Amino acid sequence: MKIFKVAFLSILLYILSLPFYSSTGLACSCLPPGTPQEELGRMDAVFTGKVLEVKGKFNSTTEVKFSVSETWKGVNTKEVVIYTAMDSAACGVYFEKDKEYLVYAHLEEGKYTTYLCSRTAGLTNAQADLKELGKGTVPAETAQDSTSFPKENALIGTLGLVVVLGTCFFYRWKVTK
Repeated sequence: MKIFKVAFLSILLYILSLPFYSSTGLACSCLPPGTPQEELGRMDAVFTGKVLEVKGKFNSTTEVKFSVSETWKGVNTKEVVIYTAMDSAACGVYFEKDKEYLVYAHLEEGKYTTYLCSRTAGLTNAQADLKELGKGTVPAETAQDSTSFPKENALIGTLGLVVVLGTCFFYRWKVTK
């Protein structure tokens, strides 16, 4: 009788655990994107560009810096940074340095992001999209020089320090007199 109970419980556990077994792992899954014109309407940025730099981040994202050659929407600078998940299982796009891409991106929390489910592709594989999108524009603005901010901040900080030190010296001189 005890053997019957053990066998019955084993079979029951096996049957109940079947839904948890899978022959394949879960990966990125999404609906296919719309036509290039539909995606142009849905996305916040559409451009072609060459990858200048690819950096991995700690929060499972990859930061990709592009030199923009042609734009249809959203990007008006010659350089832009795009974020994507680190791997394709999380719907990340794999970008290679010095290769050119057609990028479709969303603006999320002030940053452009792209994912595997968009129409983002290598330029050689995106010729049909480029034909349908038509002629884009060349960005006119250069990316804002990030080194100008520290110079301005250093000047303001130095002036603030001079004012504070001057006030301290004046107060000390006044008290000792």
